[in-house]
Amino acid sequence: MSRVRFFAAVSAAIIAFSAVSCSHQIHVDDSGSNASTTATGEGEKETASANTEKRTDDINSYIKVKKSKPVMWKVTDTDTGNELYMFGIMRFATKYTFELPDYVDEAYQKCSGVVTEYDYIMTPEQMEKFNSSFAYHDGTTVRDHISEKTYKEAIEYLSEYSYYNENMDGFTANGWASQVNGASIQRVENLLNENIDTRYMSKARADGKEILGLENIMVQLDINDACSDALSDFMIYDTVRRSQDIRAFTANLAYQYDCWARGDVDTLDEEYYWSERSSDLDDDYADYLEVSLYKRNRNMADKLAEYIKSGKKYFVVIGVTHFSGTKGIDDLLAEKGYKVETVS
Repeated sequence: MSRVRFFAAVSAAIIAFSAVSCSHQIHVDDSGSNASTTATGEGEKETASANTEKRTDDINSYIKVKKSKPVMWKVTDTDTGNELYMFGIMRFATKYTFELPDYVDEAYQKCSGVVTEYDYIMTPEQMEKFNSSFAYHDGTTVRDHISEKTYKEAIEYLSEYSYYNENMDGFTANGWASQVNGASIQRVENLLNENIDTRYMSKARADGKEILGLENIMVQLDINDACSDALSDFMIYDTVRRSQDIRAFTANLAYQYDCWARGDVDTLDEEYYWSERSSDLDDDYADYLEVSLYKRNRNMADKLAEYIKSGKKYFVVIGVTHFSGTKGIDDLLAEKGYKVETVS
């Protein structure tokens, strides 16, 4: 696989699935995946061997919440009356995604601009730095940073789906984790190319509304640095292991979608991700969450507070995990004294 294809795949995996991804498993009860029979999305039965040999699977066959009612928040400065709307989204879309309830578009119509998670515009210099961050520049290869067992498992998996060539050995362990995730995502059928944030960005352009990004995509470099070799090793191995059973893998992604669609935001808290890691990775994962999520939440909350003070009314569309748990943006804005209420 060419260098360009590698970075395109990595970038797509990061941008499209940074908030909630298949490799970031919420480990629901999938104990039946190793049983003698496994139920398909249509209620059929197949043998376990057929289940693991299946190369792709349709996410729509597992989704239970056909008409979504996701959570939206209205944030108000009670002193000035200034307000904005926040909508937490999944980083992928299915055929059911855009049957959004009326209150979502009604909020958009009330606003003069759309705020997305990232400002995706990069200068050529930034693009070069971004791509360079996925390669080692000290003479080492990925084999110096992950276990031989994980390396062999990853090569076998990536080769099976035509994602590997020897040039990849110079790429970082974190880059390999993203690549394995990207390869797994490609096996999930009927994910739409358009996401909710891109839909509303397109609407805003057509309507002549302002479009802003809360942070530059270059923040991903800090996230890359925060993911230790040991944690990347576990992410690679665990993703390969789980994606061998593509039915369970796809069903897990559908479960995450259903949680979002019924407004069950806290179930998507990243504290629950990678729950099968060993305890010696707890500190590494805590450090990773601090950089990849909690620090960003604080920075985003500060930025949104500035937007509220400006008096302009914005429609904010960012990843749902930025609202999950007790350290979400909604909680942080409430702590700042704003009135935060759900919209339905």
